[in-house]
Amino acid sequence: MTNISLSSLGLTEETLADRVVDKIAGSLLESLQYDEDGGEWHGDSKFAQRLSSQVANRLNKIVDDLAEKHVIPRATEMIETLVLQETNKWGEKIGKPVTFIEYLTQRAENWVREEVSFDGKTKGQDSYGWKKAGTRIEYMIDKHLQYSIDRAMREAVGAAHQSIIGGLKDAVNIKLGEIAIQLKTEVVKK
Repeated sequence: MTNISLSSLGLTEETLADRVVDKIAGSLLESLQYDEDGGEWHGDSKFAQRLSSQVANRLNKIVDDLAEKHVIPRATEMIETLVLQETNKWGEKIGKPVTFIEYLTQRAENWVREEVSFDGKTKGQDSYGWKKAGTRIEYMIDKHLQYSIDRAMREAVGAAHQSIIGGLKDAVNIKLGEIAIQLKTEVVKK
């Protein structure tokens, strides 16, 4: 019998170990799959899919933690300290500088005070036949009140409906009982 060594095959222990690990990893991460025509193809195994999902979840958590720790505080600081300056068409500063929070507050106030039509559209959104009906906040309050009143009325009508049905049912039962007593017949043998 002839002794065959790894070196006679041109392999080292490290090379053999690498090949064994690659083969084991390949069999864990790949699986033979079949398409609808019965053709074979190699794809990710269930283990590889679960592993990828867990790695993605772990990376997402790390990114979220880093964003929470470093990015969000820095972005908040930048937004709170941002100063906006209005300029004319040549880039010359006009008006007074305002912080982002002041600018946002002004925009919100202007938005709720903007004039709208009966259906809540601005003149820019619906200029043909547009007629002012009030401000956006008035429109929103009106819509909310209409919704609240409509809901309350539906509930009241439903409760009244149930009450009327119950009363009618009781009245009909009483009247049918009275009629049954009046129509009571006796069978007599002759």
